Amino acid sequence: MRIVHIAAEALPFIKVGGLADVLGSLPQEQARRGVEVVVMLPRYRSINGPLQALGEFSYGFAGASQKARAWRSSYGGVGYLFLETEPDWREPYQPPEAERYLRFGSAAAAWLAQYDYDLLHAHDWHAAYALRLQSRPSVFTIHNLAFQGELDPDSFERYSGRRADAELLHEGRVNLMKGALLAADRVTTVSPRYAREIQTPEFGMGLDGVLRSISAKLKGILNGLDTKLWDPANDVHLPQRYNAQRLELKRRNRTQMLAIARLDPGLPTLGAVTRLTRQKGFDLVLQKLPEILNMGLNLILVGTGDEDIEAGFAEMAHTYSRRIYFKPAFDEALAHRVYGSTDIFLMPSRFEPCGLSQMIAMRYGTPPVARATGGLADTIDDGETGILFEEASPQGVFDGVKRMMAQDRLAMAKKAMQKDFSWGKRVDEYLSLYREALS
Repeated sequence: MRIVHIAAEALPFIKVGGLADVLGSLPQEQARRGVEVVVMLPRYRSINGPLQALGEFSYGFAGASQKARAWRSSYGGVGYLFLETEPDWREPYQPPEAERYLRFGSAAAAWLAQYDYDLLHAHDWHAAYALRLQSRPSVFTIHNLAFQGELDPDSFERYSGRRADAELLHEGRVNLMKGALLAADRVTTVSPRYAREIQTPEFGMGLDGVLRSISAKLKGILNGLDTKLWDPANDVHLPQRYNAQRLELKRRNRTQMLAIARLDPGLPTLGAVTRLTRQKGFDLVLQKLPEILNMGLNLILVGTGDEDIEAGFAEMAHTYSRRIYFKPAFDEALAHRVYGSTDIFLMPSRFEPCGLSQMIAMRYGTPPVARATGGLADTIDDGETGILFEEASPQGVFDGVKRMMAQDRLAMAKKAMQKDFSWGKRVDEYLSLYREALS
């Protein structure tokens, strides 16, 4: 079986969010099963490393023939193909997004037309147009329905050189995700509960009717973790490594982390590594943060996002300098240390397609407090490996933390560390789905 994945980002070459983690581990696990796997990405300027030039090729865009350059590399048994459609495209999701990913999709389809493969697996709206233009069996995965690739029909026609058909149009605009949902042979999303949620008006982001219409080909498959990268027994970023049998060693990380952060060493500590957006629910945390701290807690928060939420936590960190440490930046090493040193992990998302952070936290013996939605509800056993709360509100967050404070957190941490978040079973599900699409 020869599979081509198309996405906007993938480790180890380029990372902005969780999509890169999935595309950095799922293809490698598939390759270990004997599948021939290629991952196709835009050639961003920020991608460094040894790439082999494959030369130029032609593709159609904006009603004319265009030139792109192709490069390749390999990692972990997976082939990587990079298409350079714009020399000044530095990193993922730079505007104008719609034009850039339409151009990339057109180039990808032109390359695929001369490539021998069995099935295309496209991820999120950035890969949606390539799926529609190619003719082989296909799977489309929704990683986050909130981002759908919308633009006005005139712009679409100007960029693509084509008129938008009915499958692409949604409420008067071109919707690239909708087009892929209808065109793909199978559609997945990244947890079973999220697959159900997105068929409702509350979570469907305007596409719930479309998703209900394709429910027969829609399936939720949980993401897995790269359990070699995320392993407290072998994590190079941790001052002290540990496992479930020697969980007491984690206290050394905690002591050092609280000293660096200059927080009260006598209090349990909440940790969070997140994007500070409305989806992630940290605006709700802000509204109850003084009361949460009054339970006898510190907070270590690492993340960037919406300016008002960042400003709110910066102000709180100034006011409660011995109780809150806030770093508004992406810091990979620090993220590992937060997972490996804090006592409770906070994840109050309004919606969460899958989430990897709660799985990492449990693997590191840091039981999460999370909202009962999407992949959070599918991976956390309430009262056993973490705490789930129902209401997306400041009070809901407060009540969840309060429940956690009443638990035997050491027993909960040990139980959480026993859970299997590897890709094994998930890869089986994808391979079965591929066979269905090919049959």
